[in-house]
Amino acid sequence: YFENVFTELDRSYLFAKYKRKELVDYLSNVIKGCSNAEGNPKEVCETAVQCALDFHTTTKGNNGQICLMGKYHNVLYVVAKLAFDWKVGDSMLIGELLNAIYQCERTFDRLITGAIFGPRASGVISGWKSDFNSREENIKAVEYFLEHANHAKCEYNIKGVRTRLVDIPMESYARSSPVAVSVQVCCPDILLVLLQFGAKVYIDNAPCAIEVLVRKLGEQPQNLNKDLIECCRTIMRTVANIPKPVDIEDNVYIPGYNLLPTRRTISCPELQHLLIVIYFL
Repeated sequence: YFENVFTELDRSYLFAKYKRKELVDYLSNVIKGCSNAEGNPKEVCETAVQCALDFHTTTKGNNGQICLMGKYHNVLYVVAKLAFDWKVGDSMLIGELLNAIYQCERTFDRLITGAIFGPRASGVISGWKSDFNSREENIKAVEYFLEHANHAKCEYNIKGVRTRLVDIPMESYARSSPVAVSVQVCCPDILLVLLQFGAKVYIDNAPCAIEVLVRKLGEQPQNLNKDLIECCRTIMRTVANIPKPVDIEDNVYIPGYNLLPTRRTISCPELQHLLIVIYFL
């Protein structure tokens, strides 16, 4: 049934957010109706997710493994919203969904930008309006997908390095990591979520969260944003020591570095803190 619904849609039908919402609402009603007969709405929702994956895989395979995009790809976001709404617990299935998204887009911007910038601004940043209704719901959705990605052991090849979802660069933000972008725009709530799921604050060959933090601290050291201060406190709980930048003239990192707690720079961290950091490595 679900595959027939996807097949009958016009190619561009799911580009607009309100159209995707209409389909989500319609399929939710179908799931409710089926669950009244079968008794388990999550299983019905899992069937919808699997049908969307099969639809995407089949159409992609028929086109020489090149995604046709349009509705053929956007159905993945419809069922992503359904899976979140109905709290589907099958991590392997959600992992397959995330893998299908990444194989075509090479990023998870559409899932993450709403949690950082809010659902309205996400349309400007990534060209895609988030399917989640508020920034708070976006953050919960990020938690949901990160948790299932961890359980399913989802990893993606970034320049030869196996990378987890939480560290996948954001194409729409100069390929910075989500945690670095969170610091850049001073969002301590989503920063905390990303760090709880193991986001790396040090990343080679890309702007990392520590660099962004130190630079922002040095921009206006006399008038620090309270959210930036909270970001700093949050990151300081995850690192043992931050090496001093090379002391050269006009080094943009020195002013901000001097504002970091001495326990993370020039002196030894507390034993309790070291144990916590080692535990989460």
